[in-house]
Amino acid sequence: MRLRDVQDLIAEGESTQVEFKRSTGTIDAAARTVCAMLNGSGGHVLIGVRDDGTLHGQEVADSTRRDIARELDKIEPQVVIEPEY
Repeated sequence: MRLRDVQDLIAEGESTQVEFKRSTGTIDAAARTVCAMLNGSGGHVLIGVRDDGTLHGQEVADSTRRDIARELDKIEPQVVIEPEY
């Protein structure tokens, strides 16, 4: 996904297919949202965006990637999800 695509999603705001999370501090909630979207018609969870659509940013270290992968691995049945950073 290109930066412009992300900006367009943010500009449209949250919906049943787009959810904003301020940081990975809420990764468990983000994973639950991913699971719900998988059971629905799909969507995007954008981490580093405030509820009002303001970009907050998120430092993405190797430990952050591992934390995200660990939470997504909890979803059953297992699915292939490829996070973009």
